[in-house]
Amino acid sequence: MDGIENNGANSHHSQFSTVETVTHAGMEQYATELVELIHERYPDWDSFTHTPFVADEITYKRKAAKQARQLLGRGPLQQLLDEQAYDEIIGRIERIGRMTNLLYNAQPSSGDLRILYADNLDKATFCTHFNDLLHSRDPIEARFDRYVKALFSLNLPNTWAFPTFFLFLLHPSAEFFVKPTAAEWFLRFVGAGDVYQPVPSGQIYGLIRKNAHALKAALAEFKPRDMIDVQSLIWVAHRESKARIGRLNTKGQIELGVPVMREPNSSYLADTGENQSQQGPGNMTKTDLLSATSIGEDLIDAMLAGLQRKGQIVLYGPPGTGKTFLARKLAAYLTNGDDSRQDLVQFHPAYAYEDFVEGIRPKTSAGQLSYDLVPGRFRQFCDRARQRPDDIFVLIIDEINRANLSRVFGELMYLLEYRDETIKLAHGTPFSIPRNVRIIGTMNTADRSIALVDHALRRRFAFIHLQPNFDLLRRFHAETGYPVEPLITLLQELNADIGDSNYAVGVSFFLVPDLAVYLPDIWRLEIEPYLEEHFFGNTELMRRYRWGAVTSKLA
Repeated sequence: MDGIENNGANSHHSQFSTVETVTHAGMEQYATELVELIHERYPDWDSFTHTPFVADEITYKRKAAKQARQLLGRGPLQQLLDEQAYDEIIGRIERIGRMTNLLYNAQPSSGDLRILYADNLDKATFCTHFNDLLHSRDPIEARFDRYVKALFSLNLPNTWAFPTFFLFLLHPSAEFFVKPTAAEWFLRFVGAGDVYQPVPSGQIYGLIRKNAHALKAALAEFKPRDMIDVQSLIWVAHRESKARIGRLNTKGQIELGVPVMREPNSSYLADTGENQSQQGPGNMTKTDLLSATSIGEDLIDAMLAGLQRKGQIVLYGPPGTGKTFLARKLAAYLTNGDDSRQDLVQFHPAYAYEDFVEGIRPKTSAGQLSYDLVPGRFRQFCDRARQRPDDIFVLIIDEINRANLSRVFGELMYLLEYRDETIKLAHGTPFSIPRNVRIIGTMNTADRSIALVDHALRRRFAFIHLQPNFDLLRRFHAETGYPVEPLITLLQELNADIGDSNYAVGVSFFLVPDLAVYLPDIWRLEIEPYLEEHFFGNTELMRRYRWGAVTSKLA
């Protein structure tokens, strides 16, 4: 794996609107500019042997690479596969994954290693495909595509960071670590921004890799050894570029010649004139958004990509998983905290087309009764958005599955799929959904009405599953001092007995400052009634989770 395989990836060049691999002359210019950014942090940096740079960025990565080769190299990994020691392989993967800060691991259920903790993980099949990705002698693009196809068939998360991290450590002379934010920034910096896509594939990885190797060649005078050196330079330059941008808007970035930073798959944004940088409300960065929600970057990227690609997403999961909270955070991030560009409506069984789109309403004026056509909440929202076409507007539909959706949406079912078209509504009003409108729905999977969501609606929304976020509970009570680990253990046991992730108990019930005071009431008045319905007929299991029975576990 010392060289770059040529496997015909260029046969798909027509997909991309920008240059896929920058020319040598062009990359030399970009390399010079990247080195200028390195000098912002290391003023006397003159090569990849620069002592402070090596100490900060290189040494720990080479240590991790050495350990990865010892534990997951071709020979050791094949021996474990022959012995069917799948738990040992998973353990070694986790150990290497936690050696550095390159992977996000603060929240296991949505971090970069979450694939290892999936309930449906077929360890034998996964380990076999993982070995094929790392050590097959086929071209990397073909191996990557086989790995992605296997994840799809196993219903496992497909992310950039996890597979490229291990390729990078085991084969640093050839393979590049794709950390989404930094990788996309690098590609935009060198004028190949459309190469990046949020959904991993062999073709895209091959193109990212070629640009990284083109940069290595352009940096030859500074003597880079491998992709560890190149990745480290890109990461520092990326961080310094963000520091240089500061509070500048997109126009200011362009005027200063700083690469504009947008979210993944931003071609849709460019078409609508939307300038969604890494800044959110009050100059909130994506890092701030990740910290506020305790959700992994790949999952946040999936949400943003879904909104950009389809215009609307649904966050679904069991009670207490923070669906509405997360929807509000996403809306605030996308609208720069401008409340006038956000709205929330809650659906319910009595909600109708007349409430949401438009309808005839009686009106009295000077003693005269008339019937006027009155716009509903969504039409009013779209009218406001139409007046500010350069700004994102976000509508949150809470409990979206509680209403009769076909009746409420009416003709919008067509417009949700064909955003560029205009049609006449039921009363003859021409209408279209502005391209700067985003819709975030929330859906409670414990509500059986989820089964009523038809396939037509499912096709028009990107659906993102949320599960109980115990790291959020830990982070919240790190401030209150409440000893939360016994409660987390109890909730994990409870959810295991529930046996269905759609009905799991989430953590938002317990996000209160004085939990020690309120926990008995929360459990008796909120958790027990929910369990009584779910465990109906199973008195033994219900008795096990009465407040009187669980108090000893919380001591």
